[in-house]
Amino acid sequence: MAIPVEEAIAALSTFSLELYSKFQDEQPDVQGLAVLLSSERYATNSPIEYSDVAAYRLSLGEDTKAINQLNTLIKEGKEMTSLLYTYRSCVKALPQLPDSMKHNQADLYLETYQVLDMEMSHLREIQRWQASAASKLAADMQRFSRPERLVNGPTITHFWSMLKLLDVLLQLDHLKNAKASIPNDFSWYKRYMVMP
Repeated sequence: MAIPVEEAIAALSTFSLELYSKFQDEQPDVQGLAVLLSSERYATNSPIEYSDVAAYRLSLGEDTKAINQLNTLIKEGKEMTSLLYTYRSCVKALPQLPDSMKHNQADLYLETYQVLDMEMSHLREIQRWQASAASKLAADMQRFSRPERLVNGPTITHFWSMLKLLDVLLQLDHLKNAKASIPNDFSWYKRYMVMP
C-alpha cells in the first residue's frame, strides 16, 4: 500500500530537532567531543589496491599509484608504531659482573653488544622507514604545490592518505620521545660499542 506523497511530506515536515533535544537529559557532557583523525568516512579503501586503474588508462593513474604507495607506507608505519609502543628496555635484564669476575668482562661486553645490537636494529629500521616516508610525503606535497597542479590537484582520497601518513609519522615521533627506555638502551649500546 503506497502512501500518498502529500501525506509523506506533511509527516516529514512535522519532524524537528527540537523534539529530539527534549529527550536528551540536561546533564553536561563531561568528556566533550572526541576529535579524532578518522578518514574511513571520507576516503575509500580499495580491496584490490586500485590495481585495475592501469587497465582503464584513466587520468587518475598517477594519483592511484601514489595512493597505493602511501597506503603501503601507512600499513608499515602502523606496524612500527605497535613495535615501538610495546618496546621494553633490555638493559635492566643484562647481567652485571661483580668485581671478582672482571677477567670475563670482554666476553660479557661482546654478548651484551650482540643483544643490544639486535634491539637497535629495530630502531634503525624505524628511523630508515621514517626518513623514506617523510621524503615521500614531502615529494607529494611539492608535486601538488606547483602552479600547474593547483587546478586539478590531488583527490580527496590522496589528501586523506597524506594526512594518515602524517599522523603515523607524528605518532612515531611522539613515541620515540615518550619512551625513556629507548635513549637509555641507546646510550648503553654506544657505551658497549666503544669498549675494547
